[in-house]
Amino acid sequence: MQISIIMPAYNEERFIAEAIESVLAQTWRDFELIILNDGSQDSTLKIAEHYALLDPRVRVESHWNMGVAPTLNKGLALSANEWVAIMHADDVMMPNRIERQLAFLAAHPELDVASSWVKHINSKGRIIAKDNSRLLTPNAIQELYLANELVGFSHPATILRKKAVLDIGGYRPQFRVNEDVDLWNRLLEHGCQILVQPEFLLKYRLHGGSASIARTRFIRRQVRWVKHCMLHRRSGRPELSWQEYCCYRQTLPWYKRGNAWRKDTAKVFYKAATFQFAEHKYYLLVPTVILAAILQPCYTIRQVASKLLLSHL
Repeated sequence: MQISIIMPAYNEERFIAEAIESVLAQTWRDFELIILNDGSQDSTLKIAEHYALLDPRVRVESHWNMGVAPTLNKGLALSANEWVAIMHADDVMMPNRIERQLAFLAAHPELDVASSWVKHINSKGRIIAKDNSRLLTPNAIQELYLANELVGFSHPATILRKKAVLDIGGYRPQFRVNEDVDLWNRLLEHGCQILVQPEFLLKYRLHGGSASIARTRFIRRQVRWVKHCMLHRRSGRPELSWQEYCCYRQTLPWYKRGNAWRKDTAKVFYKAATFQFAEHKYYLLVPTVILAAILQPCYTIRQVASKLLLSHL
């Protein structure tokens, strides 16, 4: 089975060489790697072009900065194969990722999308946590779908059937940071099959570039918008734009807005704690986890417990 690997990259000069080398070192050798330089202002493009000169499987495309979703759609359009693997330019593939994912697809020919467990690493490559996705069976996916809950998993560990994604319009650019979550749930609505493979096949990097509290809070608000759009679609109502959704939120009773703030802030604090752990800032870690637990105790305890359990795997 031949496969295309698409790697969007924006200002990733610190990590892209390691990401590319992890792709080129795969035990599965028959692939094309399409690196999509999304208007980087550092040496990302130069590094990518260097590897293209070294290995004919590497192809580099460059364009002005247009964001993740349009870049991914361009990669899908350029890819030559039915199956496409997503790879971020700051992550690291396990040497057998592609081989194991293709074997998983061969064992589950009904699938249109498959992801895997990931190990979280810090900026220096040290493993700091492990994935806790439980979406390992069709029933687990179906339970969330029937409950009108969002289905989400690790995007850069994903391998997908290109036709299934293109048939529903690909990634939607309006979802600037949750384009993947929007895509998975639209695929499910069109009868596509999705599953997470219970193997650690990617090292997912957490570093300062994605550690902003403001960014995390924005992501949480966008997750709520993605779910709102999903509920509207499934009930036959038109989706709201981001501006319309923000206006709608202001009309909700104060206690509903307050409860949403509480839950989102707890998740923001928990996310901050993961970066503090990654950077050994333990003097900040403990009070941050405590704040998260005060705001949303069940969520925080469940997340910490699952991470402790998976650390033994």
